[in-house]
Amino acid sequence: MNISIDTLFSEDELAEDAVVTALNHQDIVVALSAALAKERVAVLHMLYPRTDARTHRSLDELIAALHGHGLHQVARLVSEEAHYLVFKDPVKAWKTFHEIRNDSLAVGVHLYYAGLVGEAAERSLDAHVHGRD
Repeated sequence: MNISIDTLFSEDELAEDAVVTALNHQDIVVALSAALAKERVAVLHMLYPRTDARTHRSLDELIAALHGHGLHQVARLVSEEAHYLVFKDPVKAWKTFHEIRNDSLAVGVHLYYAGLVGEAAERSLDAHVHGRD
């Protein structure tokens, strides 16, 4: 991975020779996914709400579904409530993202791929996984 500190500063800050900038977690994850774009690394930011019995059942069902898709490592990490999942395999990232997004009431998820977030990241990952890039 080859990342420059300048990628974390805005163009205005660079022009003004700023020595400090403020970042939030999304800035950091976008920069990480951009730096790893050539390796086609996908990052899922997992959101686990404080749960009641109903969402615990939904989380258990999600874990079972992930196991059913052969995503055993992912299922283990979700059961441990990992906050960021970093995938070397875009196909497994796509399967996990869609399983969570479409079938889970217990977990929210944000996708980061190739320096993109949200719908743009989803389109890019989908195109790569399905050979349209």
